[in-house]
Amino acid sequence: MPGPGKHYRGNRKGGNNSGHTLASVARETATSLPADSPVLAIFKEAANKLNERQDRHERLVKLSRDITIESKRIIFLLHSPITKESLENALTEAKERIQKLINGPIRSIGLELENSPAHLHSRAVTAGFQEYIEARTLLSLMADKRIITYPECQKEFEYNITDDDNQRPVVTMLSESDYMLGIADLTGELMRKAINSISSGDSEECFLACDVVRHLYTGYLGITGSRLLIRKLPTTRANVNKVEMAVYALRVRGGEAPAPLLLATAPAEWEAPLNLSDDEGYY
Repeated sequence: MPGPGKHYRGNRKGGNNSGHTLASVARETATSLPADSPVLAIFKEAANKLNERQDRHERLVKLSRDITIESKRIIFLLHSPITKESLENALTEAKERIQKLINGPIRSIGLELENSPAHLHSRAVTAGFQEYIEARTLLSLMADKRIITYPECQKEFEYNITDDDNQRPVVTMLSESDYMLGIADLTGELMRKAINSISSGDSEECFLACDVVRHLYTGYLGITGSRLLIRKLPTTRANVNKVEMAVYALRVRGGEAPAPLLLATAPAEWEAPLNLSDDEGYY
């Protein structure tokens, strides 16, 4: 008799099912089927589709990684100029590198997903698209003083592919979620730009960055339903606080000191002191 609370349904080790598991039964059934069985053909077709989907996913992950790396380099390029001439050169180079991204890995993503549902592989490319939107919007803000819209970004991802004298349209789908998440990351770059503009003495650029970050954060407060976007809101709020503190310090410092003193002074070359005696002043 089993003790209290212990109820066994038959002998676990004995019985007629000894040594037979679901895997062993499936293996025996598969080996007993003839080579031309329609059941085996169905499973082989399913296995081929799964392998093809996995290979496509790995290729998309590699393309997304290439987009992420190049987008980070473009962002670093846009933060590097100091003078107006270097700014123009940086904007020109950034536009060329953005166009290479559009005609390179982003176009390849569209070809990979041409005959496949894009939503099935969204997680493979979302990181690259978010970083690209961050770089693309920063470029548009610095060049045109405006943030490029979602329809304009999607328009840049439309291609005409020519094969055997036949043209067909191919579109690399950019989700609205990736666009919004990329702009949320843009606030961090604007915060960096505001801090850098203070050290270079460009106060107007700092005030402009502060206004843009405030408007973006205010707009994101009214968006609900996106779990990923909600996770980024605390970081966006922290960027707003940093920019506002920088603007506050600039206002206070600018009111106490003339504008030329706000510029970062270059280190002067060492010059030997003149008309000094050997007396150090101790006695």
